[in-house]
Amino acid sequence: MDYDKKEFVGGKWASKPELYDKRINKAKIVSETNSETSQYKNDDGTPKMQEVCKAQFPGYPEALKIALNQATINVLVDAFGRKSADWQGHVLAVEIDKLPGKKFPLFLIPEGYERIEDENGYSKIVKKGTESPKEPEVQIGE
Repeated sequence: MDYDKKEFVGGKWASKPELYDKRINKAKIVSETNSETSQYKNDDGTPKMQEVCKAQFPGYPEALKIALNQATINVLVDAFGRKSADWQGHVLAVEIDKLPGKKFPLFLIPEGYERIEDENGYSKIVKKGTESPKEPEVQIGE
């Protein structure tokens, strides 16, 4: 069997509720992003994968691990290219939502971009002024 070498991001995980409470609004990615096995499982029982990197947050002495969501990955690719090494060192805006069920989605947003909701209520990050949030179509019955 053939194996590929995998590198894992070591260190302490960021607490998104703590970052939310401290109103942290800036960060810099300081490591490459790698795929790692999540603690969660897919519907078929296989382990979920997550994209993990280290980020430096103001007021924290060490860089902390975070999992990047797809909206963040998409905008980092758009802004800086496909190589995660090129995502490092840029000051990024941090937006964290507080959702029911102790969920705190975290978004990293490059300068010149903004987060909007699409027609299904999902977050996406686009260049400022290029898209407006989509309004769901309302069907009026006769």
